[in-house]
Amino acid sequence: MHVLIVDDDIATVDVVQNSVDWERLGITQTFSAYNINCAKKILLEEKIDIIISDIEMPQGSGIELLEWMREEGIPGEFLLLTCHERFDYAAKALKNQASEYLLKPFDVNIMEAALKKIILKIREKRQLRAEGEYGKWAMQNQRQMKLGFWNRVLSGHLVGSGAADSIEEKRLHIDPDAEYRLVVSRIARPDEDKMNSGLMLFIMENIHSEVLCGKPDNESVLSRVEQGGYILITVYPELKGENVDRKCRELRRDIREIFGTEITTCISGKRSLTELYDAGQRVLRLLAENVGYRGVLFHEEEVSQEQKITTSLFELEQMERLLEEGQKVKFLSYLKSRLMPGDCGRRLQAGVLKRGREEILQAVYTYLGKKGISASGLFLDEDLRALEQKASQSAADLIRWASFLLDCTRNYEEEKKKQYTLSEQVNRYIMEHYRENIGRSEVAQQFHLSPEYLSKVYKQETGKRLKDFIMECRIEEAKRRMDQGERVSEAAEAAGFDNFTYFSTVFKKYTGISPNQYRRRDEDLLS
Repeated sequence: MHVLIVDDDIATVDVVQNSVDWERLGITQTFSAYNINCAKKILLEEKIDIIISDIEMPQGSGIELLEWMREEGIPGEFLLLTCHERFDYAAKALKNQASEYLLKPFDVNIMEAALKKIILKIREKRQLRAEGEYGKWAMQNQRQMKLGFWNRVLSGHLVGSGAADSIEEKRLHIDPDAEYRLVVSRIARPDEDKMNSGLMLFIMENIHSEVLCGKPDNESVLSRVEQGGYILITVYPELKGENVDRKCRELRRDIREIFGTEITTCISGKRSLTELYDAGQRVLRLLAENVGYRGVLFHEEEVSQEQKITTSLFELEQMERLLEEGQKVKFLSYLKSRLMPGDCGRRLQAGVLKRGREEILQAVYTYLGKKGISASGLFLDEDLRALEQKASQSAADLIRWASFLLDCTRNYEEEKKKQYTLSEQVNRYIMEHYRENIGRSEVAQQFHLSPEYLSKVYKQETGKRLKDFIMECRIEEAKRRMDQGERVSEAAEAAGFDNFTYFSTVFKKYTGISPNQYRRRDEDLLS
């Protein structure tokens, strides 16, 4: 196969040419061009299988080169490079059937993985042409049939003798009587995704297949995207003399080198074909629940010997005292001391961390409650909510969330303290809503304060009770309407009173006269 590298930056072309192991990939010759006019000339004169092109170039973009190739009917797979992840670029690349779309800076491991995927696609096309209709059926179905078989087994759709029957019916090269292990990896999503999820999973699947099964073209690795990362399940054939731990360590090293991310790996015990579904479900539960094993390689049997922690993680009184004293560092140190190996270690369960998270929240609720502050407004922060969702994934995530929660609590408390001196905000709210059925509880809820605390602060700042101001607003509205000639009952209802007798009592209490006397006084003045 031949490759053409197109980039107006000579240094980039040199780096790509000199870094990629072309021989190992089966590339016999590479060409280079520094603008699309030169690239077009090479494409018309040479048989090029793969074009690696930058998008942003002064004399014409890589997208324009790709569109020209498709219009001219020149065959070739296209790999685009760009410094900017723009939707219009991606849309045009997809429309013109570009094979891959990678972000700079150049990463040789990602480049080689993308090229490997493209080369596999070219070889499959060549074999289809060479073998006709049978080749088309074989290439499209054999590998996929095996993957489909393992997917049905691990999803519980093939149970009992159904698995062996399926192998015989489809003539799959799978031993129904062999013993297998499941190697299940949870791989955290890299901090900076330089490729799409499809390419990411392709690379991961092929690394698992090549390292564990000795086959570069995946036939027994299933994968899926989950929140925060990826799950890969490899059906590992148990062969004599093989060291699965050694292979898994090699696998983990390769994943970390390429992606620079965390990988957790669990190896199941030996299982027959009919036992693989239950084994897969158990290992997935172990990965999800046993956060103490996060980032390490472990065997299923190791976890089965551990005991779950059933007691509370933290003491509520201790946390409340540290919150009262404003001791954030000591608070976090206390959490860490309770999560150290001496207390939990590898036995740490996701359920325990969830309970610990609830205990921390209870301490914060109690602390704010003593200040007369409702905690409901605290959790409007999107970053805080995002961290809370991860808090049960590991001890480190729980502490990271707790640290941010304490910062948010302090800021939230300061914000509420500033609002205490602004009683006009309360007055403004009352003047806008006094016609509604509101009292101090409804007003306090709007300001995330307890009714008792709001009443106390309001009285300190204004010298009057909150209830009195609400009634004064209603009485003034009723007087205004009666001044305009409305009947007493209509004025009372419009001002927020639903009981005429109660209105009369309140009106006389605040004005010294009854509503009817007020109306007659106005009539006397007019006459």
